[in-house]
Amino acid sequence: MTTVGAEWLDFPNSSAQPIVSSSAFGTFTSPGTNVSVHNAFTPSVLLTYFITDHLAVEGFVAVPPKLEVSGHGNVMAFGAGGPSLALSNFQPALTARAFAPVLVAKYYLGGAESKLRPFLGAGINYTWFRSVQLNPLFSGTLSQVAGPGGTAQASASPSWNPVVTAGGTYQINKRWSLTGSVIWFPLKTTASFNAVNADGQVVLSNKTRISAAPLMVNLGVGYRF
Repeated sequence: MTTVGAEWLDFPNSSAQPIVSSSAFGTFTSPGTNVSVHNAFTPSVLLTYFITDHLAVEGFVAVPPKLEVSGHGNVMAFGAGGPSLALSNFQPALTARAFAPVLVAKYYLGGAESKLRPFLGAGINYTWFRSVQLNPLFSGTLSQVAGPGGTAQASASPSWNPVVTAGGTYQINKRWSLTGSVIWFPLKTTASFNAVNADGQVVLSNKTRISAAPLMVNLGVGYRF
């Protein structure tokens, strides 16, 4: 069965550890710094193969959404006695395209010909990020720290994550159906944003561990082959 639809990504409890900055002046933590990930919307496709009338394997993919991350608090990259940078001046502080395919095993209740079939499932997700970009003003500030010819670089680490899902399928007829589901997984990534000098050396590194357990609400129209 192939299901085409759309998903809403909700990030109700995104947060991050305080930013840790390292340079020739030492390593310093900026207490009170945090982030929040904005909600997003994107098209999706589900490919479902029924092993039995009740047990199915499903692959879930979506057009990689552009996630916006807002920063909060003040970065003190060179310690409490140095300059302070308010993240609220750079919103969103970071954007990235998130690739997050999901593979799950699902158990369907009811008979094969039932109109409404609830299901439960569990599986695994691998999330990675591309086009990680800093706010232009934020990037410009980091570039100045790197000196003449310096640049700012940003990245986010990939991760494997457990997945749980629940939902239901309503059979319109033998071929067509409507499906609604909710997918949850505990996403974690380490975001880095560095000042790099003209020789390619990192003169100031900044890292934070972001936790964001998204709820992926999916609605779609399915066709059974």
